[in-house]
Amino acid sequence: MISFREFLPPLLSYPYMDINQKENNRLWYLLARKMANEIAEAENRELITLLQANPDALYAQEILSQQWLDSYKKFSSKDADDAFEKHQVRMQKAIDDNAVSEYENNIEENAQPKVRVIWWRYVSVAAACILVALILFKWNNQAKPQTRAEELQQLATQYGSKSQLILPDGTKVWLNGGSTLDYPKQFSGPLREVTLEGEAFFDVTENKQQPFLVHTKTFTVKVLGTAFNIRAYKDEDSASASLIRGSVEVELNTRKNNKVLLRPNEKLVVSAAPAMAEPREAATHAAIAPVEAEVKKSLITTDRFNTVAETAWVDNKLVFKNKSFEQIALVLEKWFAVEICFKNENRKKLNLSGTFDGENLDEILKAFMETGASTFSYKKDTAGAIIIY
Repeated sequence: MISFREFLPPLLSYPYMDINQKENNRLWYLLARKMANEIAEAENRELITLLQANPDALYAQEILSQQWLDSYKKFSSKDADDAFEKHQVRMQKAIDDNAVSEYENNIEENAQPKVRVIWWRYVSVAAACILVALILFKWNNQAKPQTRAEELQQLATQYGSKSQLILPDGTKVWLNGGSTLDYPKQFSGPLREVTLEGEAFFDVTENKQQPFLVHTKTFTVKVLGTAFNIRAYKDEDSASASLIRGSVEVELNTRKNNKVLLRPNEKLVVSAAPAMAEPREAATHAAIAPVEAEVKKSLITTDRFNTVAETAWVDNKLVFKNKSFEQIALVLEKWFAVEICFKNENRKKLNLSGTFDGENLDEILKAFMETGASTFSYKKDTAGAIIIY
C-alpha cells in the first residue's frame, strides 16, 4: 500500500493546528483514509476523538470533505498530475511568505499575531486539503485494481426459482434456477466483466468503449451490446451460448487464440473435455494425447409456434425438440428442484419433444408417456425423488 507520508512530508510536519507532531501526523492520516472510504471503525472513533480535542481541525475536515467530493468527480488523471505540480509550487511559495511574516511579527515587541497570519493557517489548510484530495484520486486510480473483491456483488437463485437483475450499466439479466452471477458495484476500467455459473439471459446495454464480458467455466463471451443466453452449469458436461440479436465473440478457456464469432440465431455448444489424469497415472499413459473439448456451431432451436427453445425459460416456458431424456431430466431437476434417477439406463437415450407452459412435473412426465414414441414409467420415493423405470 502506498504511504501518504511518502507524498506529503512537508504537509504532515507543518503545525496547522495547536497539537503535537505525532497527533498532527495521525490526524491527517485518518482524515485521508476517511475521504478514501477505507477507514476502519476503530480508526473512525479515534478520528472523532482527535477532532473533538482539536476544534480547529473540524474546519479542515469540512473543506476536505467538500473538496474531495467535487474533485473526485471532475479531475482526470492528467488534471490531477497538473494540479499536483501547481500546488507544490504554491505551497512552497506560501511557506516562504509565511516565514517572512512570522519574522516581521517577532521583531515587533508585545505585538498581537496579525490577522493575515491567522488567515494563512486557514488558507494553508484548504490548500493542503485540495492536495490530499488530488493525491487520493491518483492513489485510487493507479495504486489499486479496478475492482476489488470486497466490491463484488453476488446474485444466487435456488433450484425451482428465477431472478431478474439490472446491472450498474443498465444491462438486464434473467438468472435461471441454481445459478450465481458475480458482478461489481460499478463497472470501471476498459471492460465490464461478470462471472456466471449456471444459466442466464443477458440484454446488454451497448457501449463500444467498454465491452461486456461474461466468464464461465468453459468459455468467455465478449459483446458490445446484444441479447444472448448462456448455459454453463457446473454439474453438466457441456456449456452453450445462444445469440438472439447483435454479435458475440466466444473464446474457449482452453484455446485462448481460437475465437468463435456468433451471428443472430446461432448457437455454440462446447462439450467438456474429460478430466485430466493424475500425475502418477499420466506418467503410465504418457503416449496418450489429451482429448480436447468438442465444439459445435448450429442454429438455435424453435418449436412449431416459433418459440426459441434456448430462451423460452425466461417466459416460464419449457421447449424440448428431439432431446434425450437424460438432457431433459437435467433441466427438469433445476426447474422443479427435484432429483430424477434412472433405474433403466436405456431410458436416458429416449428422444423426446414437447412445449410446456405452466404444467407441473407430473403433467410433463405423463405427456411424454402418452406420445407413444416413448415407453417408460415413473414413481416418487419417500424422499420425493422421481425414479424412472
